Amino acid sequence: MGIVTRLFNDIEGIYWFPIIALVLFILLFVVMVVHTLTINKTRDQELSRMPLDSDEE
Repeated sequence: MGIVTRLFNDIEGIYWFPIIALVLFILLFVVMVVHTLTINKTRDQELSRMPLDSDEE
């Protein structure tokens, strides 16, 4: 791990990448939770029946 640590220490601004990745992950997670909690019930029921519906006649 010593060579990796030295390599990353030489790159300017590398410490921002993990912070940006964490913020993007948390933002995506929050958006998905809000979307899931605010979906209307008719759309929820429609989506829940989709795997069982057969389009073939």
